[in-house]
Amino acid sequence: MRRMGHLVLTLRSGEAPAHVPCHVDCLLGAGRPASRLDDGPVDRALARHGGGARCVGVFHARRSLGRVGEHHVDFDDVEERLGLSRTFKVEIADPKKTHEVLEALGTLASVESVAVQSLATTSLAGPWPVGLESLRSVDAWEPHERIRALEARSLEPGDERITTAIVDTGIVIGHPEFQRKCLAGYDTVDIGMGAVSLELRLVGDSRGHDYNPRDEVGHGCHVAGVIGAQGWRIPPGVGGRTLLLPIRVLAAAVSGEGSRRLGVGALPDIDAGMKVAVDLGASVVNMSFGTPESSLDPGAPLPHARIVQYADHYGCTLIAATGNSGLRERYYPAALAEVIAVGSVDRDGRRSPFCTYGDHLALCAPGERVVSAGRRGYQVSTGTSFAAPFVSGAAALLLSRARRAGRRLDGAAVKRLLVRSAAPLGDAGYSPETGHGLLDAAAAIRLLDTELSAHLPTRGSQ
Repeated sequence: MRRMGHLVLTLRSGEAPAHVPCHVDCLLGAGRPASRLDDGPVDRALARHGGGARCVGVFHARRSLGRVGEHHVDFDDVEERLGLSRTFKVEIADPKKTHEVLEALGTLASVESVAVQSLATTSLAGPWPVGLESLRSVDAWEPHERIRALEARSLEPGDERITTAIVDTGIVIGHPEFQRKCLAGYDTVDIGMGAVSLELRLVGDSRGHDYNPRDEVGHGCHVAGVIGAQGWRIPPGVGGRTLLLPIRVLAAAVSGEGSRRLGVGALPDIDAGMKVAVDLGASVVNMSFGTPESSLDPGAPLPHARIVQYADHYGCTLIAATGNSGLRERYYPAALAEVIAVGSVDRDGRRSPFCTYGDHLALCAPGERVVSAGRRGYQVSTGTSFAAPFVSGAAALLLSRARRAGRRLDGAAVKRLLVRSAAPLGDAGYSPETGHGLLDAAAAIRLLDTELSAHLPTRGSQ
């Protein structure tokens, strides 16, 4: 899905406009969108073809995080090189002229890239709230047993100094399963109000103006529970003692006349939240959302590519769901090279019918009828969104284990450990339907122990 009238524009190398405020400051009320960008050809094109525009910077400067009203000041060399200081959200006055504006901006030498804003979504499959009686009828432990999570935590209980960011629909901080497990989070949602497409209508908090990452969908709670639940009424989170950093980037929406909610977010808001997660020190970033390649404009930049490169530069382990179309297609951010793409398999080790797949798939985890926390109580959910956090929890254990040994793993090393230790599925070895196999959290820790004892490198690709 695309948002007509809303663009993402990156200028070519050079000094970024100092008068354009950052998205984060606008959420705080410490800045207002600028009516001009470059006082030159870009502004003339926006005025002539789009009737004018409002602009804000997508990203804050790493060194300025927390400096209210100054988040757009003092970008470093890495941010400059990746274009983060020169990337803007642009809302034109006349949405009907979107394609005309795109064509005009695309011809300018000062414009590196410009595209219509895309929307990323969570799956429509689940979550389904359940009562405690119904909860007892579901084998909540089976998915955890299948990946040997309990054995993995007996080897490595996890470390509170390892932070896992839940970049999603938020978390209900007061939920019993998240007591003493959550750090203060962020909310970067500012997608507007009302309908975002013919199919989707926004509900609840969708206009920013606060930093409270409160979940209004249930999706983020479910993901967070798989990684870090206390274990009061459901299995403890795979990540053990890892702390959770909730980053709300997806608003709540309903489809048509229905009442079931799903998460939807504008790509710039998502990227802004991911950068907050990295700059706050997240070691693992779970991304259970995405955009199919088929919905992108020809020649448009790949979704999340810049911020993923930024996170990879700082050694973050990035994990994403492959999607729920059931098709062989690329789904972003899972299909980016720096990301560990996770699919879903059933109890028999077969690809779940809904699981999107392809050559970028790294490994699989349970994704059918997974029990976890909900907005109110508990819920059962199905989708690759809920397979990915099993891998994120295992990654947090690997990072905890390495830290205990005085070593530091980067994302490539974590991926190598996870795929080499995965339990094979079928006779074909690697398969685009199931990747390198099923996550085996205990085997991954034992493989790391072997490498640590042999003093092998903890960085590098497969």
